[in-house]
Amino acid sequence: MLTLEFPVNALILLAISAISVFIGFSLRRTQVINLRKKLLKAENEMINSHAEILEIQKEYINMEMKMRAVKDPVTGPVITNEAGYAEKTPDGVIRKKMLTKDFLPNRKEGYNPAYDNVLNKEVNINKAS
Repeated sequence: MLTLEFPVNALILLAISAISVFIGFSLRRTQVINLRKKLLKAENEMINSHAEILEIQKEYINMEMKMRAVKDPVTGPVITNEAGYAEKTPDGVIRKKMLTKDFLPNRKEGYNPAYDNVLNKEVNINKAS
């Protein structure tokens, strides 16, 4: 049989393995650095998007507070005659005065509904018992 002899120096073998370990660690280090850059970029995008959302919510709350501060945001249309004068609309104060207790009829005045008598009879029956 033929034998092939390769002379292997232990120092050269040790140097080759050390260089390969160094190259492997440096490649992995560059990968880790690139991944960290991508992670920081994604985190910054998330922080910016959350900041925008919070800013929009703050503006929305400010608008709502302004709308709540306004008592009557809707104004009525001005109705004009053929002559160009604005018609006088009825005053709401008169309507409010008419709905007060002074103008409302008492129960004894006016029409008594039928169920009122039924309730009174039930009350009388309960009192008699």
